Amino acid sequence: MKTTSFRLDEAELKRIEKLAKEEGEDKSKTVRELLDYGWEYLMIRKYKDGKLSLSKLSQELEEPISEVMDKLSDLGVQSPLEKDEVMEGYDALKGEY
Repeated sequence: MKTTSFRLDEAELKRIEKLAKEEGEDKSKTVRELLDYGWEYLMIRKYKDGKLSLSKLSQELEEPISEVMDKLSDLGVQSPLEKDEVMEGYDALKGEY
């Protein structure tokens, strides 16, 4: 694992320290988890805004599509696709088999 440094203002540092204390973890682990959550949030927002496909979201989150779909459902995130677009994709898949 590599080491890097960042400049944080007092409020950011206090949030990290508070969360680390609440979770019983060290600050480094807390920051890594926050980065992971932030990445996941940004990728899901891109999907919700139609900027990422479900397949690309799955790749970015490094999770199987089925798990990503469950996560989206749990978060109440709806597909940015319209019904007719989904049906066109379904029809195209049917034609392949």
